[in-house]
Amino acid sequence: MVLTVSALLSMEKSLRSRLSQLNELKGEISKRTLWREPSKVEEPTYSIKDVDKKITKINKALFFIDQKVKESNATTKVDMDINYDDLVSELE
Repeated sequence: MVLTVSALLSMEKSLRSRLSQLNELKGEISKRTLWREPSKVEEPTYSIKDVDKKITKINKALFFIDQKVKESNATTKVDMDINYDDLVSELE
């Protein structure tokens, strides 16, 4: 799949949001609480292994997106009329 850097950055933002949601879900570990007399019972709603697999897949995708963006940035030239030394020099 060939994507633009802009598309990759948008995908990265979306995946980071999804990753946050899954980490929150993993923290709660997806259990539901049932109140039965005389005590409460917690049953798992999702498999921790399935949640962890999804988190791992997203982390791998984020890694590869980051690498591709950096690779693109390393080969892209930008022509700008800025005098860096003048901008960072001390005040006179």
